[in-house]
Amino acid sequence: MPQQEPQPTTSPTPSAVAPSPTPTPTPSPTPTAAADPLPEGAVTALLLGTDSRTPGSMTGQADAIMLAQISADRESLSLVSITRDSWVPLAGGLGSGKINSAFARGGTSVMTETVSSMFGGLEIDYVVQADFQGFIALTRALEGFDAENEHPTRVTVNSTGRVVDFTADPVHLAGTDGLIYVRQRKGLPQGDLDRTERQRAAVIGMMERIDEIAAANPAELVKVFGHFADRLKITGELSIDDMIALSDLSQNLERGDVVSLMAPITGFGTVGGQSVNTVDLAQTAALGDALRAGDIQPYIDRYGTEY
Repeated sequence: MPQQEPQPTTSPTPSAVAPSPTPTPTPSPTPTAAADPLPEGAVTALLLGTDSRTPGSMTGQADAIMLAQISADRESLSLVSITRDSWVPLAGGLGSGKINSAFARGGTSVMTETVSSMFGGLEIDYVVQADFQGFIALTRALEGFDAENEHPTRVTVNSTGRVVDFTADPVHLAGTDGLIYVRQRKGLPQGDLDRTERQRAAVIGMMERIDEIAAANPAELVKVFGHFADRLKITGELSIDDMIALSDLSQNLERGDVVSLMAPITGFGTVGGQSVNTVDLAQTAALGDALRAGDIQPYIDRYGTEY
């Protein structure tokens, strides 16, 4: 038999190797602002500054009485002062009296109910109280703050004889000077009325200072809030973390987003030998309507912000 020619052998063609799948990169999380700790809708806080000289006692008369309402969209803030000598019906069956006596006679709950009733049953979500030492601690924690100063003055401190100069505008308030500034009544053209304006200016100045700290070093806020938080009494669920979250909201507010005014009065009078401020009932009712609706602008359009 003829010998067969050997057939050429070929190596099998290697099959194509599928490339290993490239893992899908995990997207980096987009930084988000801290969650809004407040209830839905407009939120109202009652701010009280008492004249107690005993640290932590939270007793005495309420020298500063102010409502702070942030709008439902968190884009505007209204500050409404109530003069301490406003003559109003007091809650708790206490009859009528100066509104600051509601706190001295019935504590936080009676004071809150009295203010709520003054504005037609306004819901108050939080109450924040500070005494003399608490306010000083806050001022020091912020390392001072600037406040608009419509009425320049010089004040002599009776206990030390020190002269405090409040002639600049804005005025820088540090240490105990902030407390002296917001408590001054004598020497101001309209006494207590101008004092309420100073108190609102101080709140705005403190907010701006907190915004500065947050922008420069957000971690520093924990230290700042921790320094004075135990000097405040807060009614309502509001932790230090919540305060820090609120500072994020505050940074979105410009000076023009803050409305500052005083609850209206018709003038001054005397009741039982006491000098009192007579509340403008009709205009206060209109202000209460606006606050309960969470929109103070219709009231401002009609009545303005002057006192």
